[in-house]
Amino acid sequence: MKVFLDTNIFVEYFQKRDQYKYVNKIFKAIEDNKIQGVVSVGCVYTLAYLIRMQFKRINIYRPEQTQRLRETLNTILDLVTVGNINHKHLVTGVNDDLFDDVEDSFQYQCAIQNKCDALVTINLKDFNTSVCTKIDVYSPKDFVSIFL
Repeated sequence: MKVFLDTNIFVEYFQKRDQYKYVNKIFKAIEDNKIQGVVSVGCVYTLAYLIRMQFKRINIYRPEQTQRLRETLNTILDLVTVGNINHKHLVTGVNDDLFDDVEDSFQYQCAIQNKCDALVTINLKDFNTSVCTKIDVYSPKDFVSIFL
C-alpha cells in the first residue's frame, strides 16, 4: 500500500503532539516495508525550514545546525520516497476552487499523480470527502486502526 504523508505528519511526530503514537506506528510500518511512504518535494522544503527554525530557537547555529539538519533530512529521506508532481498537476492544484489552502491542493495532486492509495493528514477538515474524491484520506489514528 502506497501512503502519502502530509507535511503535518512529521510536525506531529517531531513535536510529539496528540497523534504522535499513531504516526510512530505508521513510520514503523514503513520501516518494516508493510507500507510505502510518499511525500512531496514541498514537504521536504517545508521541513527543512521548520527544522532549521527549531534549531535556532534552541540556540543551535551553523555549522552544527547545518549538519544536524542534514542528518534529520537524511533520516526522513531514508524512510519515504519523494513523489513527483508535474506542471499539469501543479496548475490543477493552483486552480482547484474546492481547496481553500493551495498548499493542501498541491499535496493532494502529488498523491494522485503518484497513485497513492491513501493520504494521511492531521488536517482532515481541508481534505474532506467532498474535496478529495480520488483518494481516501485518514487521520493517523484512523489509518492505524483500519490498516495496521
